[in-house]
Amino acid sequence: MANADSLLAQTVNENITELIESVTEAYLHPPANTSDKNGRMCLYLLADRFSITPIKARKLLITSGAYKTPLSEYIGKLFRSGKTVKEIQSMTGLCAASVSGYLPYRKTVYNLDNTTKYVERLRRCRRRKALTYKLKTSICTFDTEHTKNVLWETLTAFAEYPFKTAKGLCFTYTVKGNELFFSRKEKSVTRASVNRAFDTAVRLSKEGTKITGPKMLGCFGASYIYPVFIRIGVICGSDM
Repeated sequence: MANADSLLAQTVNENITELIESVTEAYLHPPANTSDKNGRMCLYLLADRFSITPIKARKLLITSGAYKTPLSEYIGKLFRSGKTVKEIQSMTGLCAASVSGYLPYRKTVYNLDNTTKYVERLRRCRRRKALTYKLKTSICTFDTEHTKNVLWETLTAFAEYPFKTAKGLCFTYTVKGNELFFSRKEKSVTRASVNRAFDTAVRLSKEGTKITGPKMLGCFGASYIYPVFIRIGVICGSDM
């Protein structure tokens, strides 16, 4: 039993470490149109991406050392000097929960609500990352049928992922059969429409033409396909 508990603890720690690394990477290298004024991914979008609260996202970033503000650094300095949470409360006027939210996780005490859910989120994150790489590699060789199958597989993996249109409108989508259903659009976008947009994007890229907006894709649902294509690497170098 002790060995089983030890193995479970090791597995949990490895997944928590990977969660911290994944959250930090997304925060420091945000997708187009998701960054704040400092060039970091907005906390609420980061939290949505990993299905956690903004406070938990911030705490994970503080643990990795990626999140720094005058307040977080001040509280961290007080804590490292030996001040207790109660003493920091008195010095800052914050409640205990707020003080704790600005302190890093320590050792294995992460207080995560449900380890299984976090493991599943990490699995999805790893799958999305792997498929994005696979798609980019496939585009270079461009075996048309294979590449479009990889494209659809990648799009399916990004279902429920938070996106923003070029105008800043938030949306997600679901996949049913050969159709994409966008949260802000009544009519679905078919796989055939996505493939046409993909063909256009690849052709323009090969011609050296920079795709600067959804209209250049020339297809139904382009305003939604455009930011998705940017996120999965079909469209590169956009200033969106």
